[in-house]
Amino acid sequence: MLEVRFHGRGGAGVKTAAQLLGKAAFLSGFQTQDFSLYGAERRGAPVVSFTRIDKKKILERGYITKPDVVVILDDSLDFDRMLKGTDKMTLILVNTNRSHKLGLDKKENYICTDATTIALDIIGRPIPNTVMLGVLVKKLKGKIPFKNLEEAIEKKMKRYSEKIIEANKRAAKVGYGSIHG
Repeated sequence: MLEVRFHGRGGAGVKTAAQLLGKAAFLSGFQTQDFSLYGAERRGAPVVSFTRIDKKKILERGYITKPDVVVILDDSLDFDRMLKGTDKMTLILVNTNRSHKLGLDKKENYICTDATTIALDIIGRPIPNTVMLGVLVKKLKGKIPFKNLEEAIEKKMKRYSEKIIEANKRAAKVGYGSIHG
């Protein structure tokens, strides 16, 4: 089973990221489970979301305490808290433009992407979730085809304009393309 934990702030697409990953995995033939944990339900408050993916039926319930992947959508949150339960094998994806200041550029299993700037350039809003999902899908090495992430974006965002949907798909593609190997 693959367990992914997302950290960020309300309004950054944390809940939507977990749902999109779950939908893309489902479209790829996996069983999925996604859910969120809220504190104060307001823009800017810390939010944690979770996604479980497996080929078998997922019987486990509850928070993900030992994630395989941690996706950090906001680098201003408490890293000690976000990294709780990780080990040297945990893949950590961080939305940041200051990896060297945070000391992340020298750590193994860390991938830093300035997803907020990419989102601002492409979507016009500082919502980095689809960019970071593009990065994650690339790092999953074919388990979830990129076309299934695009389809998940289309299905999940169907209430938005075609322009917004296409912008989010482009943002995911830029995130996907930003990772080599």
